[in-house]
Amino acid sequence: MRLKVLASAVLILVLGYVFFWHYMAGEIEEKFGHWASQQKSKGISVNYKDLEISGFPYRMELSLNDLRIVKTGPEKTPISLISPHVMLVAFPWNINHGVIFSDGATVRIGSRRNPALSLNIGKTRASANIDILNRRFQRASFVMADVSWGGGKSVKRSSAEEVKFHIMRPEALKVPVPSNDMELPILMKIYLEASDVVAQEIPVGIFGKKADQVKIDLQLHGEEFPNFSKESLSAWRDAGGTVQVKNFSILSGDMDMILDGEATLDQDLKPLGAFAAKIHGIDHIVTVLSGHSAFQQVPGAMILQELRRMSKKEGANPKSNPESGQGKDTLDLAISLQGGLLFLGPIPVYELGPVVD
Repeated sequence: MRLKVLASAVLILVLGYVFFWHYMAGEIEEKFGHWASQQKSKGISVNYKDLEISGFPYRMELSLNDLRIVKTGPEKTPISLISPHVMLVAFPWNINHGVIFSDGATVRIGSRRNPALSLNIGKTRASANIDILNRRFQRASFVMADVSWGGGKSVKRSSAEEVKFHIMRPEALKVPVPSNDMELPILMKIYLEASDVVAQEIPVGIFGKKADQVKIDLQLHGEEFPNFSKESLSAWRDAGGTVQVKNFSILSGDMDMILDGEATLDQDLKPLGAFAAKIHGIDHIVTVLSGHSAFQQVPGAMILQELRRMSKKEGANPKSNPESGQGKDTLDLAISLQGGLLFLGPIPVYELGPVVD
């Protein structure tokens, strides 16, 4: 008798789970279609050829082929994302968490023939947490292979063998974020790490043929998360909002740089901030820049001369890590952003524009 009751209970549970899985699968398919339709009112079109849900019994796999998302609007720069195949994976017992797999994607900002920026991404895996009830993003992580980018009709493109990107809102943390009494709350934490980077935006040779590793660790502080508009950014700035650069480092062997500091915006919405940088391999930089015509005459030649003067030689230590910069010319440099100019030490080297027009 007891065995029959147990078997009946197990059968009811199994049938209940089967019903629940198929019900949730239907809900996901319906809600995704509804979400895609809703985006049209925001100037976003979401198109795909096939939508299939599989993965029974352990998970739900939503597969999309030939996904194309395009955002357009009057007097707005078009933005598009195209991918041959994307798979979203969710688990019935934890619907707030999802995993994303993609065979690759292309992101364009601007027209198709002459984009301001085009980004090609190879195989990608990602995970995301979303508070479904409150419709709030919590955190996401991406690991992308064979990333390349460029703008306009430029033939030479920048590239990275692998890029890791993490973004998190503090309410997603299980342990409260420790905060200095003098600092505003942390609105967002961003971490990026890239390997084997070739950046065409940087004068060729400064970091050698490529940078072995690039790391960026940022925290956004403020009362409210700003939108990318004059009014919102001004309110964020006036309330004391800042971007804290906890670590920005580029390691290549020929030249290494580690930087930290803090920035905000001035009254014209131009960057305003101060940073402390430690640079190893000044001789290499001077040698490379000396080959450019801009640094063979005043004021470029004076800048290189001043860099040599400010640098110092660190004693070599046979027990130290060879990547630590020991034995190279080293420069402790104050970098500041003020008055619409970028200063290296006391030398203004670049004019800065507002972050939004």
